Amino acid sequence: MSYRLQKLSTTKSAVALSVLLALGACSSSDDNNDDNDTNPEQPVDTGGELETVSVTLDTAQETPAPVGVPDGASGTADVSVDAAGVVTATVGVSNLSGPATMAHIHRAFAGSSGPVLIGLTSDDGGSTWTVPADARALTADEIGAFNRGELYINVHTDANGSGEIRGQIDSGNATRFTVLIENISTPETLNVASDSSTQPVPLSPGAYIVHRNETDSPLLLPRDAANAGLESVAEDGNPGPYPAAVPGAGVFNTPVGADGPAPIGPGGSYEFTVQGVDGDKLDFVTMFIPSNDWFYTATDDDNSLDLFVDGQPVSGEVAATDIAIWDAGTEFDEEPGTGPNQAQRQEGPNTGDPDSNTAVGSLESRGQSVSLNGPALRVTITPQ
Repeated sequence: MSYRLQKLSTTKSAVALSVLLALGACSSSDDNNDDNDTNPEQPVDTGGELETVSVTLDTAQETPAPVGVPDGASGTADVSVDAAGVVTATVGVSNLSGPATMAHIHRAFAGSSGPVLIGLTSDDGGSTWTVPADARALTADEIGAFNRGELYINVHTDANGSGEIRGQIDSGNATRFTVLIENISTPETLNVASDSSTQPVPLSPGAYIVHRNETDSPLLLPRDAANAGLESVAEDGNPGPYPAAVPGAGVFNTPVGADGPAPIGPGGSYEFTVQGVDGDKLDFVTMFIPSNDWFYTATDDDNSLDLFVDGQPVSGEVAATDIAIWDAGTEFDEEPGTGPNQAQRQEGPNTGDPDSNTAVGSLESRGQSVSLNGPALRVTITPQ
């Protein structure tokens, strides 16, 4: 993995397109298509002795924001995970809008919502919640998520069925990284062969994941056919289905300086934060918009970007050779920048004929290419 250290300026701008949209940059690279299956999970170092993490729950951390909650609604918890993934937790809550109806341990970084890992139980009408004796142990990947502060507890009430208070389970041992994705395309970046014209390459909302998979990025699996999240990003620039399709996936969708989700054009950028510990890796996907189902992703040996090298957090611009355009294999490919079933021109999402080759892979591996006069994408990772 190569990184180039440099200071970058962020230009705040956004481009409005009429449909859900997408992202672009240069050509393609290695895609490790020799192994399309998820390998057995690898052991994770949990840091030696059992560590208990104290957690504060409140309304400010909950997403979406709860309604009708009394001042002072809160909770406290003590959580520990042993080397085998067995979770112990005790959660106490007070001053809620009504009796707590459910409590769970979820997986997602702060500010995002994610799937339930463990349901908690109460023997006193909802004031205190614990992990039941028959709860499953965390997997190796989920232990990694615990170590990097990616798990949280939330408590539900009748008034706030999606959650009234929440607390991130963060031991403070992880490094926080800011990830900046910039659109550096110009009006001359994409060559359109049929009419000898050129176009810029817009960028769309996308998805990301921090993981420890040794062989491939979970965002790309299964490689024989795109998962629901990848299909939605690659065809329509919509990352919404990703968190349900790939546990641990997060979404970036709001441009820097904007008030809500939107695509970006030249000069625009997305920024998000993640946490990681030594051995963690990052991948992201975002659509190459002037296409039917192409997207950008990392192309290192395991299709991910290392967050640590020799035990130290990485810092700087990701080398262009470590990011490439891939094909999701979900829709028949029209000429880039012209097809009636591409995002800027299609009548609605998920239109177009299916692709006869359903394998997810780099353009190079599929015998495809695109003519670009320069990069459209720049990724910078900065430890905090």
